[in-house]
Amino acid sequence: MRILRTLGPPLGIAVLLGIALTAVGMRGEYAWGWAVLGAAIMVAVRMMMPDDPRADAPGHAEAADYVGSDVSRLAWAISIRTDTVNEAVTRRIRATLRRRLLRHGVDVDDELQADAVNRLLGDDLWARLTSRRTRIGDLRDAIAAAERLVTSQTQDSTKETS
Repeated sequence: MRILRTLGPPLGIAVLLGIALTAVGMRGEYAWGWAVLGAAIMVAVRMMMPDDPRADAPGHAEAADYVGSDVSRLAWAISIRTDTVNEAVTRRIRATLRRRLLRHGVDVDDELQADAVNRLLGDDLWARLTSRRTRIGDLRDAIAAAERLVTSQTQDSTKETS
């Protein structure tokens, strides 16, 4: 692959030069001879010698194809026109709330702890987040609940240390 990157441009230009000189009217042997000479000169100029500072320099990292950020994908998953939120957003919010509730010792999958989930999150917020159609208002309530869970956890930890 490195050889192709090194020899590709000089060989491509040599072919173009040979075709152009032949089209201008130069005899084929001379046209292609000049093209080969031009390619050899280009390869020699691009060659790195041992004392060249580029010889041991780190190469450029190949840029990955830009696919967009998480924020932009999540923003496109919120539809203001229909007042709904896509599953990608609700999945992330549910995962965040699940982690924060587990820190408080509440498991959302346990039906016996449904009252504790409603007490910490709000009236039937978890049911609204797991329903088929989640609205933007539910998303706002879930974010506010997640922030409340963090602040209540930090307040509990500061009380324990004092």
